[in-house]
Amino acid sequence: NQVGSLTGNWTGLRDSLRSLYLGENDLLELPPGPGGLLADSRRLSALDLDRNKLAELNAGALPASLHTLSAAHNLIHEFPAKLVQQLPNLGVLSLRGNVIESLPATGFHSKRTLDRLDLGDNHLQVLPGVFNGSLQVRDLHLDLNYLKTLPAQALRGCNTVRLFLGNNRLETLDERAFVGVGHTLEYLDLEGNRLGVFPHALKHLKRLRYLYLGQNGLRSLANDSLHAFANTMRALSLTGNRLEEVPAAALRSLRKLSHLNIGYNRIAELSEEDLADWAASLDTLLLPNNLLTELGPYTFRQAPRLRELSISFNKLRHVDPLAFAGLGDSLLSLEASFCLYDDHFPEDMLQPLASLSWLSLDNNNIRLVNGTALYRLPKLQYLNLESNFLTQLPAGLFHASIHASLGEVRLGYNNIASLHAETFSGLTGLQTVVLTGNRIRSVAGRAFVDLSSLVNILLGGNMLSSVDARAFVNLPALNNLDLHGNRLTMFSMSAFLNVTSDRTPLTLNLSSNHIVDLFEGETGVPLHLQVLDVSHNQLAEVPVNFLMRVSTTLSRLYLGHNRITKLDGHAFGSLPAIELIGLENNEISAVAPGAFDGYRRLQIVSLAGNQILHLQPDQFARLPALRIVDLSDNHVRSLPRSALSGTRVEHLDLSGNEFVVVPSSALEEVGDTLRLLDMSRNIIEHLDSTMFPGIPWLTTLNLSRNRLTFLPDNVFSSLAGLLDLDLSRNTLRANFGELFHYVQQLRRLSLAETGLHAAPALPLPHLLHLNLSGNAIRSLPSPQDGLQRLRVLVLSNNDLQHLPAGPMLRELDISGNPIKVLTRESFAGLPRLQSLTAVDLPRLERFDSDSLSRLRALTSLSTQTWPRIEKYRFRLGNTLSAVPSLRRLSVRVLERSLTDQLLGAFNPKLRRIELTGPDLQVAAGDAFEGIEDHQELALQIRGTQLSEFPPGLFSRLERVAHLSLDIRDNQFTSLSADTFYHNSSWETVGTKLIPGGLNLNGNPWSCDCALAWLGGWLRRWLREVLQVHAVAADAAQQLQDAARQASCVDPRSGHRVPLLRMRDPGCQASALSSAASWRWRPPSPAALGALVTAVVLATGSVGRLGASGALALVAAASSPR
Repeated sequence: NQVGSLTGNWTGLRDSLRSLYLGENDLLELPPGPGGLLADSRRLSALDLDRNKLAELNAGALPASLHTLSAAHNLIHEFPAKLVQQLPNLGVLSLRGNVIESLPATGFHSKRTLDRLDLGDNHLQVLPGVFNGSLQVRDLHLDLNYLKTLPAQALRGCNTVRLFLGNNRLETLDERAFVGVGHTLEYLDLEGNRLGVFPHALKHLKRLRYLYLGQNGLRSLANDSLHAFANTMRALSLTGNRLEEVPAAALRSLRKLSHLNIGYNRIAELSEEDLADWAASLDTLLLPNNLLTELGPYTFRQAPRLRELSISFNKLRHVDPLAFAGLGDSLLSLEASFCLYDDHFPEDMLQPLASLSWLSLDNNNIRLVNGTALYRLPKLQYLNLESNFLTQLPAGLFHASIHASLGEVRLGYNNIASLHAETFSGLTGLQTVVLTGNRIRSVAGRAFVDLSSLVNILLGGNMLSSVDARAFVNLPALNNLDLHGNRLTMFSMSAFLNVTSDRTPLTLNLSSNHIVDLFEGETGVPLHLQVLDVSHNQLAEVPVNFLMRVSTTLSRLYLGHNRITKLDGHAFGSLPAIELIGLENNEISAVAPGAFDGYRRLQIVSLAGNQILHLQPDQFARLPALRIVDLSDNHVRSLPRSALSGTRVEHLDLSGNEFVVVPSSALEEVGDTLRLLDMSRNIIEHLDSTMFPGIPWLTTLNLSRNRLTFLPDNVFSSLAGLLDLDLSRNTLRANFGELFHYVQQLRRLSLAETGLHAAPALPLPHLLHLNLSGNAIRSLPSPQDGLQRLRVLVLSNNDLQHLPAGPMLRELDISGNPIKVLTRESFAGLPRLQSLTAVDLPRLERFDSDSLSRLRALTSLSTQTWPRIEKYRFRLGNTLSAVPSLRRLSVRVLERSLTDQLLGAFNPKLRRIELTGPDLQVAAGDAFEGIEDHQELALQIRGTQLSEFPPGLFSRLERVAHLSLDIRDNQFTSLSADTFYHNSSWETVGTKLIPGGLNLNGNPWSCDCALAWLGGWLRRWLREVLQVHAVAADAAQQLQDAARQASCVDPRSGHRVPLLRMRDPGCQASALSSAASWRWRPPSPAALGALVTAVVLATGSVGRLGASGALALVAAASSPR
C-alpha cells in the first residue's frame, strides 16, 4: 500500500492485535511510545516492516510482547541495540538488506537469546565479538556483506548452530575465529569468499554436519583438514574451486558423509581409489563441470549406497562398460548432460544400473540408439534425450512389459523425422511425451496407442504436414496435445479413437499452422475438448461442424489471427459450456443477429482488430454470464440500445472505433455491473451530463485521443465512484475545479497533452497518480491545494523552471522542461521521493554533486549524461554517489563514447543499470569500474550504435553472484566469448557466470563461426541455470520457445536461424545451413500465459537468479507475434 504514517484511532485493536504486516509501504519512522500505535499494542507478537523507508528503529516504539520483527530492505544504518534490549520476548529479528556498517562492541545489560538474527546484505566490514558474548543466536545470517576477516572468538558466547557467511570478501579466518561455538555449530556456509586455502579455524568445530566452501579458490585440502568433524559431517560442498583431484586423503576420515559436491573444479581423473575408504555412506555425488575425459572400470564401486550422481558438463570421450558396476541396487538418478562424445546411446555404460529411475542424457552427441537399448532399465521413470542428434526412434524402443514405470519421455530438439505405428504403445505408466522442435513430418496411425495414463503429448515446432487417422488411440487420460508451429493445412477428428474422458477434457493447440479447415470424424467414444486453440491459421470461416462434435465440454475457443470474414447466426453451433471466444485480428465485417445466442456461460468475447461496421440489436443480449467484451480497433459508430441487455458486462473496450457520441442508452443496460469503459481513440466531440447517469458504478473511464474540447462542469456528476479517468490528448477547456467536484474519489487522472497553460486547481483529496505531461505549464500550485495524498506526478514536456514540492510524492518525472539549475534545495520539498526521471533538460546549466543527497528514500533514477556541463563542475558519478539508497539507475548516454561518465556511480545497493544512447558507438574497457563487487545486478545496454565490446569488458563482473545482461536493439553482428570469459573458455566456466541470462534480441546477428558458441551457451544456460530438465514439460517448452526468439541471419540463404539451434562442432558451413532450415514459431496466445508460471517454476528450482531473473525470456511475454 502507500501508508506513510501510523496515525488515526486504532484503540479498538490495541488489546487484540497479534500480527501486523506493514511491508512495502512508505513509512519513514515509527510512532514513538508510549502512546504510539505499535508500542501500545500489548498482544502484538509478529510485525513485518519490510521494504519501507525506515532509517532507524527507535527504542520504545514497539511493545514488549513482540516475538518476531522483520525490517528487511529499509535504510537502517545502525543496529537497534536499545530496542532489542527492551524486547524481552524477541526471538526472530530480520534486518536483511539495510545499510548497517557495524555492530556494537558492547553487550546487552543481560543475556539475550534469539532463534534467528538476519543481518545479511548489509554493509558490515568488520565483525568484532558479537555483542561481547551477551547474545545467543541459533541461526545467524551474515551473508552478502563486506567482511574480509573473522577475528579470534568473533562468536564467543553466541552458541550459534547455523552460521551463514557466504558471499562476503573473506580472505582469512583467525585460527581461533570459532572458539566459543565449537560445541554448537552444525551448519557453516562460507561459499563465495576469497579464502584461497582451507581455513585452519575449522578445526575447532567438533559438531559440524554441513559445510559449504564453494567458490573460494581452494586448490587442495590437507590430509587432516576434516578430522575435527569426522564423526558428524553429513554434507560437504567444494564446488567452484580449483581442485585438480578428488581430495581423497582428506575425505577418508568422513565415514558418515552422505552428500558431496565437487563440481566446477579442475578434476581431470576419477578412479575407484579416489572413493575408497570414505564413500560407503555416500548418497549424492555431484561432479559436474570438471575436466573428466574418461571413467574407468568400477569407478564408483566404493560407493555402494550412491543414489544420485551428476557427471554433466564434462568431456567424456570414453566410459568403460563397468564404470558403474556395483551401483545396480542403489543408483536411482544419473545426470549426464553435455558430456558424452560418442554418437551411440551409452547402452553398455548403463547396463549395470538396473534400479535407475531418472536418466538425463540431454545435449550430447547421440545419433543412434538400438531398439533394445533401454531393456535393462526396467525401473526407469524419467528419460531425457533432448537436444541430441537422433533422426529416428527404432521400433520397440519402449517395451510395455519392461517399461511399465516409465512416466516421462523427453525427446525434443533432435532431428527425428517421423513417428511410426506403435512408437509409444501399452506403456501403462507413461504420462508425458515431449517431441517438440524435431523434424517430424507426419504422425503415423497408432503412433500413440493403449496409453492409459498419458496426459501430455507435445509435438510443437516440427514440420508436420499430416496427422494420420487413428494416430492417437485409447488414450483416456489425454489432457494436453500441442501441435502448434507446424505445417498442417487441415486437421481431422479421425486422428483420435477413444481419446479423453469427461473427467479429463483435452486442450488441443493447433495454433501457428496453415490450417484452412477442420474436419469432424469418427472418434469412438465422444471427444471431450475443453480448450481449442486454432489461432494464427488460415481459416476463412468458423469451423462450426467441428465444434458441434465437441460442444458439450468446450469452454475456451481461440480463433484469433485467421481470415474469418463474417459471423452467421448461431455462428458456433451449440456450445453450452463455452466461457471464452477469441476472434481478434480476423477480417470480420459483419456479425449476424443471434451470432452469440444461447451461450449462457460465455464470459469473455474478443472481436478486436476486425472490420466490423455495426452491431445488431440484441447482439450480446441474454448472455447472463458475459463480463468482458473487447470491440477495440474496428469501425463501429454506434452501439444498439439492446446490444448488451441481459448481460453482466463489467469491462467494455470500444477504443479505436468511430464513435461520435458515447452510446449512453446501450451502456445503461449494464449500468449496475459496468466498471471499466474504454472509449479512447474515437472521434467523440461532445460530452454532457446526460451521458453517464446510467452507469453510476463506473470506476475506470478512458476518453483519451478523441476530439473533446469543452467539458461542462457537471459532465461527471453521476460518476461519484470513479477511480481512474484518462482525458489525455484532447484539447480541453473546462473549469477543472468544478469539473472534478463530483469525482472526489479519483485515484488516477491523466490530463496529458490537453493544451493546459497553467496547472489547474484539482480538489481531489484522494488522488494518487496525476499525469500533466505534454502541456505548457509554467508553475504548479502547492500540494496542499487539494492533492495532499498525491504519490505519482508526471510533468514531462512542460515549461517548468522549478521543481514542485510534494511531501507524499513517491514518483516524479520532470523530463523535457527548461530547468536551468538543480541543487540540493531543488529537492527540499520531496522527502519521500523514491523514483525520479530527469532526462532531456536542454537548458540545464548547473547540477550540483549533492543535489540528490536529501533524497534518502530514492531507489530509482532515470537521467542522462550532461556533456554541456564542464567536467570540473559536474560529474554524474559524483552526484549519484550521494544516493546510497539507489537500486535502479537508467542513464541515457549522449556522447559517442562511454568512458568515465559513470565512475563512482555504482553504490553497493544498486541492482539494475540501464544504459541507452542513440549515438553511443564505443565502450571503454574500464567503463564499469567499481561495479565488480555487487552481489546482484541486471545490466541493460539497449538502443545504441554499439557493434562490439572490448575484450574483457565484463570480466570485472565475474564475482557478481546474480548477474543478467540485456544487450537488445544494438548493432551487434557478432559477439566473441572473450567479451565475458577473459582467461578461459566459456565451457570451462559454464553459464553460471551470467545466471540471469543473455537477452540478445533486436541485433543484426550474422550466422557465422564467431557466433556459433552462443547456441551452445544458450542451450547450456537453459539446462544449467534454469534447469529445464527438472521443471514441468509444458513449462520447459515455454522457456525453450522464448529463448529461441534470438536469431541470426544466414548470409547465404537469408533465412533466420534461432541462435539456440546453432552448433559448433568445428563450425562447418553445412551445420549452419542445416540449422537455417528450422524455423521457430512463437507459442500460442493461450500458451503465452503459462510463460510467467514457467519462469516462476524454473527460477524456483534454482533459487534466486538476480534482479530481473532470466532476462532472455522477458520479451516473449510482451512482444507481438
